[in-house]
Amino acid sequence: MPATRRTRRTRRQVTLAFAVGLGLRVLVGQLLPVAPSWDGVIYERAARQLADGRGYTQAMYDPEFEWAYLPTAFYPPGWPATLSLLKRLADAPRLDLLLQALIGALVIPIAARFGGAYAGHGAARRAAWLVALWPGGWLTSASWMGEPLFTLAVALALLPLVGRPSTRRASLSALLLGAAAYVRPTALIIAPFALVARASAGRHPRSRAALALPIAALALVPVAPWMARNADRLSAPVLASNAGANLYVGTLGARYREIPEAVDCPHGPRELTRDRCRRDRALRRIADEPLRWLALGLGKVLHTFGYEMGPALQAGAGLGWSPPEARPQVQALIAICSLYWLGLLLFAARSRGRSSVRRVVVASALAVAALHFVFLGGDRYHLPLVPLVAALAAAAPPATRSRG
Repeated sequence: MPATRRTRRTRRQVTLAFAVGLGLRVLVGQLLPVAPSWDGVIYERAARQLADGRGYTQAMYDPEFEWAYLPTAFYPPGWPATLSLLKRLADAPRLDLLLQALIGALVIPIAARFGGAYAGHGAARRAAWLVALWPGGWLTSASWMGEPLFTLAVALALLPLVGRPSTRRASLSALLLGAAAYVRPTALIIAPFALVARASAGRHPRSRAALALPIAALALVPVAPWMARNADRLSAPVLASNAGANLYVGTLGARYREIPEAVDCPHGPRELTRDRCRRDRALRRIADEPLRWLALGLGKVLHTFGYEMGPALQAGAGLGWSPPEARPQVQALIAICSLYWLGLLLFAARSRGRSSVRRVVVASALAVAALHFVFLGGDRYHLPLVPLVAALAAAAPPATRSRG
């Protein structure tokens, strides 16, 4: 098939996949009578605060909190700030979910670009459909969580790395990953992994990798204003004031659990004081039982990559079901989402294509694994990797793969 015809066919298929993926996400979000739940309650409240000009304060956790008027950095502001732009126009829950549907669908053509760079037109078309039909993506769009935006931000940030290696492309990727860190700091961990992996595919791997690390430091540039704000308002230039909490949670079990009040640090007006206390208690637990902590780390990685139940549980919680995992509908959705995710992993492992794209995807997954080995684990943390894994999964085994 001539190249121009293949290109037109691919564009038509990717456009159709985008339309179908957007339609499915819109239908799920508009037909399910969901309300904010989990962290989505906090994000939605923070967005309303920002839209009303009340700042980014601890009132987002509880308006009646004793120190509600004080500034916070426990969660980075990227998703609440984005949602607040819509709320300035209209504070309507259904509009919030339309925005989520659009954000979730925009990653479809980006996944196609990764698939095409990896294994040609056929892989581009299949990657688009794999993300369009991803059930976890539909369900996550029917929430007020930050995963759809972070998934889009990471995919966009890594996109420059699928072209020819150059300092300009690597610098752009680093800057975009820094912007993505406003949604979740994980992007700053992905930056050195992905940039070194892409650079090591060049003619002189060691010298290119040595250059990639300083370029990765550019990811700090976009977040510098936020860190300066926190240095001024919270007394330290942190990106988020939850590192100690997440480290502490990761010493309590392989899956997320709230820190028991009996062993938690006291509340106080200084948010970072409590976080440092949690960090110190976590480090003592690690030092007291290092082998147990290492075993927990492996368990956390398994819980991060071994299944996909978060989107279904989130949907059940949004519907007001408590506990959501007790509902057969949620159990069925957990099975569907998990099988889909594990299928993507299986086909991605069997695929073959351009090593540079594969290096970037694998390096990003390793960054996520390393982060959650140390901190808390959970399957929702692999969701931003789904479009990247889908791009690899879309490449058929060498014996049957066609570039047509």
